[in-house]
Parts: sequence; C-alpha cells; structure tokens
Amino acid sequence: MSVFNKYFLKVFFLFFVCFWASQRAVQANELTLPLTGEYFNQPELIGPDNLCIIFGSAMAEFSGAGNPVTDVYTWSITHPNGSEHFARSGGATFQNISVAFSELGVYAVNLSVRRGNDIIFTGSKNLSVIQGPTITIKPDYLLCGDTPTTVTAVDPNTPNLSQYTFEWTNSAGDIVGNQNELVVSVEGYYYVTLYLTNQSGGRECTVNGGTFVGQPQDFRLSVSDDSVCMGGNVTVSLDTPLEGEWEIQKVGVPNWSYILPGFGLDIDTEDDLDGPGQYRVIFRSQSPQFPNCVSQRDIYFTVTERPDFAVSTPTPSTDCITPNGSFSFTAISALDELRIPELALVATNLSAGEIRNFSGLYPGIYTVETRVGGCVRNEVVIVPNSNPPADLEFTVSLIGESCSPAARIMGMVRVTFLNGPFTGSFRIVDNVGTEIATGNISNQSVWELPIPAGDFALEFVAPNGCKNPAPTLLTIPPANNVSFSVPDVLRICGPTPFTPATTENLSFTLTDPNGVESTRNAGDSFQMSIPGTYTLTGRSLDNPASGCTASRTFTVVNMDAPAFEPILESEDCFGNRVYRAELFGADVDDVSIRWYDENFNIVGRGETWFPVAYANFYLDVQPRGSVACDFNPKPFTVRAPVFEVPVTLTAGFICPGQAATVTLETDFDEVERIEWIYIDPNNNQVFLTQFENERAIAADLEGTYEVAVFNRAGCEIGRNMLLVLESQDDARPEVLPAYSICTESGYGEIVRPGTFVSYEWYRDGDLVSTDAEYNLRSAGNYTLIVTNADGCSFEAEFSTFEDCTFQFVATNAMELRNPNKQFEVYVNDAVEQAEIWIHNRNGQLVHYCQGQNVQSRVVFCPWDGTVNGKFVPLGSYTATFVIKSNRFGLEKKFVQKLVILD
Repeated sequence: MSVFNKYFLKVFFLFFVCFWASQRAVQANELTLPLTGEYFNQPELIGPDNLCIIFGSAMAEFSGAGNPVTDVYTWSITHPNGSEHFARSGGATFQNISVAFSELGVYAVNLSVRRGNDIIFTGSKNLSVIQGPTITIKPDYLLCGDTPTTVTAVDPNTPNLSQYTFEWTNSAGDIVGNQNELVVSVEGYYYVTLYLTNQSGGRECTVNGGTFVGQPQDFRLSVSDDSVCMGGNVTVSLDTPLEGEWEIQKVGVPNWSYILPGFGLDIDTEDDLDGPGQYRVIFRSQSPQFPNCVSQRDIYFTVTERPDFAVSTPTPSTDCITPNGSFSFTAISALDELRIPELALVATNLSAGEIRNFSGLYPGIYTVETRVGGCVRNEVVIVPNSNPPADLEFTVSLIGESCSPAARIMGMVRVTFLNGPFTGSFRIVDNVGTEIATGNISNQSVWELPIPAGDFALEFVAPNGCKNPAPTLLTIPPANNVSFSVPDVLRICGPTPFTPATTENLSFTLTDPNGVESTRNAGDSFQMSIPGTYTLTGRSLDNPASGCTASRTFTVVNMDAPAFEPILESEDCFGNRVYRAELFGADVDDVSIRWYDENFNIVGRGETWFPVAYANFYLDVQPRGSVACDFNPKPFTVRAPVFEVPVTLTAGFICPGQAATVTLETDFDEVERIEWIYIDPNNNQVFLTQFENERAIAADLEGTYEVAVFNRAGCEIGRNMLLVLESQDDARPEVLPAYSICTESGYGEIVRPGTFVSYEWYRDGDLVSTDAEYNLRSAGNYTLIVTNADGCSFEAEFSTFEDCTFQFVATNAMELRNPNKQFEVYVNDAVEQAEIWIHNRNGQLVHYCQGQNVQSRVVFCPWDGTVNGKFVPLGSYTATFVIKSNRFGLEKKFVQKLVILD
C-alpha cells in the first residue's frame, strides 16, 4: 500500500472509531444508568462488535460504565489462538480501556467488576477483527487544463467491494458520487465515506478519506464587472504575473473563441465579442516544475442587451432661420428613458414599436440618449443645412493616423472655407455624442485640427448663431499600435526575469527608474531587480512595420521572501498529527502554501496539514500575486509515533522507620508526564499528586504502587504496578558500646554483629571495611551499617579504648604471723598469666607461684612467709614478676624488694 494512500484513511478511520465507541458508550449509559434506585451506575460491558484493520493495526475502545470511584474493573481479552491478549485490573483508570489489535480473528472480551467485597458484574462479548479495505486515495490530485482527473477511494481489487456503500461529497457538503471512483473536473476538496451495513441496518467498518483536486499553480482571476452592457468595456485581471495565454469563449455558441497572450485582457464588448450573452475567460499557464500539467482557471461575465432603436434619415432644414428639419425615432425595444438634450426632451417608459416624430428643427447636431435599466445607448443625428450662408460653406478632407519612429501620430481634419476666411466657432462630437473638441476660429480660410481615429460629427457656428454641420459622420482611419502586454504592477522576489507578452515581431526598450535603457527582442527577458516605475517601448521589426511604436508604464515592487517554518501543531493518542505553516504574522491569504513529499509531489496546500506517511517532507511558501521567489523549501521529518514504551518498577521492602524507594525505568525521551497511584490492600486508590513527574518515589505504606506515563500529547503510553511490602526480618546488628584495643601490639577485639547481606564499617566517618566481621586495630568512634536480605539498613555506633597497659600491686613489706599483712599480688584486666619468684639474699628461691587466667583485681599468689611450714628469716628479699597477655601478645618482667618483718 502506498504511504500516501494510508494517510487519510488512518486519520478519518481512527477518529471515527473513537467517536463511534464514545457514542456507543454514551448511548449505553443512557439506557442502563437510571437516576434513582439500586441499579444506579450499574456496570456494563460496552464496545464494538467489529473492528477493521486498515494500516496493520486498529484501536478498539471498551467501557465498563459503573461508578469509577467505588468500582474495581478486571479486564481480560483472549486471542483467537487462546492466549492472553490483554489483562489489566484497577479502579477508575480502568473504567475505559483502549486496546490495539493487529491480527484478524474473533477475540473474547471479558469484564468483572467488584464493588467493595462483592462481584457485582461479569460480562463477556466477542470482537471480530476483520481486514478493512485498502485505501488508495491520495491527499492531492492535479487538475490539468480541461482534462478531468479520477479519484479512487480504495483498491478496486478489494474483496467484497460491492458490499461497501460509498458517499462522495464536496466542500459544500453536496453528494457528488456513490461509486469507488469519482471523476472530478472542478477544483476543490472532496470527501469520501465508505462502510458496511450490518443486519440491523447500522454502519460498520466505516472509513473516511479526503483529498484536494487543484491546479499546480496558485493564481486568481478577477473581472471588472461580471455583468456589462453591450458597448461597454470589461477588464479581466490576473493577480500573479504569469506567462500564459487567454481564451475567450461564448457560452452556448460552439466554435466561437479566440486566444490572446498577455498579463490581462481589455475587452471592448462592441468590437471584440459576439453580441450579448455569457462569456467564459480562461487563463492557462505552464509551470516548469510541472511541465506536463497546465494550470487553468476561468471566470465568467455576462454582456446584456442595450436599448434598441432606429432613427430615420433626417430631413434637412431649409436654411439657418427656417426650422423645418425633422427625423423620427422608433423604439425597437421597450425603453425606460429617451433624452435629447438639444431639445430638452425627456420621455419615459416607451414601449416597443413606439414612434416619436421630431420636427421644426434647426440645422445642427442632435444627441439621442436611451436607457434600459443600467444600459444606455446613444447616437448622433445630424440635421443638415440646405442653404448655409456663403461664409459657412466648406469642404472637408481627412488624413488618417500614421506612425512616426517614436509613436503613433493622430489623424487630421482639414476644412477649406469656400468663400473666404471664416470667423466663428466649431464643435466636434463622436458618434455617441461625446464632445471631442470645441473652440473659436478667427478669419481662417483653411482650418486644421488633429483628431484621433474614429467617427465624428462636425459643425460650424457663425457669430449670429447660424449652424452648418457636415451632413454625415466623418471617419479618421486608425493606425494601430504594435500589440504587447505588461502587468500594471509586477511584484518580484529578488532579481527576476521578465518577458513582455506579444505575438508580433517586436523590439523592446526598457527604461528603468534610474533612466538606464536596455533592449531585447520579443521572447527574450529583462532582468528586473530595482523597484519603481518602468517604461517599456515596443517597436515593429517588420518591413513595412506592422504597427506604430507604443510605450507602456508599469511598476515593479520588491517583495521579501515569506518567513515560514513547518511546526507540529498537535497530535493525538492514535498517532495522528497536525502540522502548521508558521507564517510569523503574515496573512495566509497573501501566500501560496505547498507541502511536498520527498519526490516533490504535492501532498497538501493549506496552512494546516495532516502527514500522509512517516517520511521526509518539505514545506514551501511563496508570496501570492508575485513572481515566485527562489524555490527553497524547508525540510522536516515525520517520525513514526511511539504508542507504547516499556515501564519497569523496582523497589525494596518498607523497612522500620524507613520508606521504600520505588524507581521507574522507561524511555524518558518519550515521556512528558508521570502519574503515580497508590492502591491500598482494600483496593482503594489514591493519586499521589505530590509525586507527579518524579522518577523515584518514597513508599512508606504497604500496598500496590502504580505508575502511568504520558507523552507530550497527554496520551498514556505505558503503565505498570508493583506490590510493596513491609520487611519482616527482625535481625539487628549486635555490638557493644565499647571495645578494647592495644595500639602497642596492634591488638583489637573482633566485632561480629550477626548475619546480614552487606556491611559497612566507618571509623570517624571513613569507610574502612565491608566484611562481615571487623578486627579493631585503631582507636576511634565507629559506625556500622548493615543491610538485610529485604534491603533494610540498620546503623549501630561504638567506640574503642586502650587496654594493654600492665598494672600490678604487690606487697613490699609483710609481717610474719599477721594474716592481714601477708604477701599478696593484684593485676589489672590486661594480665592473663603471671609468675612470681621470691629469692633471699643468697639467691635461694624461697617462694614460687604461677597464675593462669588471672582475674583482674582479685588476689592471687598469696604467701604467709613459710617454707615447708617454717617462717623464713627476717630480712630483705627480692620479688621477681613475669606478667603475660596472650590476648595482646605481650610479656613483661618486674623486680621489687620485699621486707619481711616479725
């Protein structure tokens, strides 16, 4: 399927699915949700029976109705192969669900609804997912000249195509077709709806599409008057200075037309057209960008009938003083009004065939003016003078218009007065009575006056008022100018080539606003860049010349290239997007907008645009009514939408005095908003608005934590939930407040806090170990942090003290036979073993004692001064002490004197 054909179906189909489902939901609610009674807000399974896949997948909307504040909805959808296609449960969030389907078949949709502890509703329905028609309609079709274009809605090979109903409408809403194909010859927007009709007469698998059919180029035609009287002039203008050709056709008259070049038309309805009727003016232009497609637009105007009458041949007056001239007037058509200013006559409402006779007329020129509605027709009537005075007798010779090297020269009327010089006045009017010239003549035998080509009446008036007109209309033959066309205003966008329009063999001289001249032959272009007023002079290169040299002035206006950018205006949850041409304040009516695909086919024309595919595109904006600026379109890329992102939640246990951290992992580049929900063990839901847009939250209550993530369009693109429990592990680190160490020997007690997953030992704030037990070696303040299998951390503090200094107290004087003053030894708790030797002056050992597991501050090795039951002699003795500590790995020897008294 072409990417272009996918676009409109996608837009209209998905919008329709949403609208259709919502309407079904509304209708169902209206039928099943009474305002009072125990069935108020009763749940119901609402959703489509059939779903058409158009672009590989489609969305279906389902609703559970009910009361979203109290109800918990459990959804399950079973794939045709028996596997689980969709399963979700929860409160208000799941009252309505949107589910994507990409495989054909019959799906089973099941819903149960719990209110409190009671299941109040269970229901199921089938959804048939079928293949929809293959859309082939393109977003834009070119209309080339008079050739219609055919717009096709769907692939003609679509199965069961005859079962679909087609409705084509135009932008006015009029139905213009009922088949798969629509033949279009009129520019504009066209829309198609096709659908299947189910057994109950309802529509299913409705598909909508639309397109624009138009010319490659943007230009407009305007007419000075869409209804003009015969004899009047009509100007047809083009708002853009395009090269092309004009054709004029008379409606209803086969084979009556003629073609002209130019930038506009000035039409004389009397000379250029075929009488009253309706006329069609067509302009055609060929764009280099679309060489095989002619842009064509037309405009109509009507030429209405003018008054119709007849004037008889006048009867001359006998002379200047005898008013016996006459003529008769016959109204061939009914007339609203008849005027003859020279007779001060005004007559109204003349019927067809009515005759008016006018007699008793002096010689001279009379003007007959008639009117029907807004149309007038005037004619000159000349009443001759049969016997003019001698000084008013004359002959007339006429000289036609001629050409000079520079311009056209007017014709000449030359009058010879036959009987000597004439003094008086003259008056010249054209054939409809418009005064061309008046003036005085003084004593002239031959009188000349330049006059343009055309028919005119001439009369001379003597000082006494006697008139002698030329008896008939006089004609000055014309000399035609060379023919060429330029626009009145040429709007350009930077340096622009400009070629005057002509069919003749001409040489052109262009004078710019600075007076600089340049010359080109017909068909060659001038380079225009300076704004201002230009003069273009055309001269015939034929010999003899085909026309007189002529000049035309026009104005060049420099226009800035429009500033524009393609921007994403909006997007919905189904991947539909709207782009807009940002014009930075410019009026959209002043520019021409084109959206192109990467092959520069037109895919859109308006200020807003729906993408037709996921691909590269271009936007170009040109000034309307101007020569196009350089083609410099802005590229942009329409990327495939992200409908779903993976959502992962991780968390530990809630620990005593500590909240668990629930951490979200997802594609944050696609996420604009994050919503957190807490569901307690009773299925009550609380929206955790304080955590909106947080990527990790603190959970201090046992229950289910749910997260929903939304894109910048506000559409949900992912959801997940996680049960968070409190830790039941009651193990805590077992440590003493203080432990002894011996810096001298490097001894320290070993701390064993218990079994945990991890350990962190800190001394004065620095991490010193992560082992399960720690041998203290250094003095300081310690902090232990342990983490159990539930991820709970506990902290304990303790300190150390120096405990490896040997202290002992031994008797240095004792009294024999006094039990309170015997020899005794005391040691501190650093001492574990001790040996004592007492020698007399001769070095003889008199007492020895060895202590194992010596207790701190408990007497050991007491001696009463006897050896083998007899007291030793009085005197001075030497006591030697050897003290040991296996714990600290130390041994020390001390010697002191012992005096034995009686």
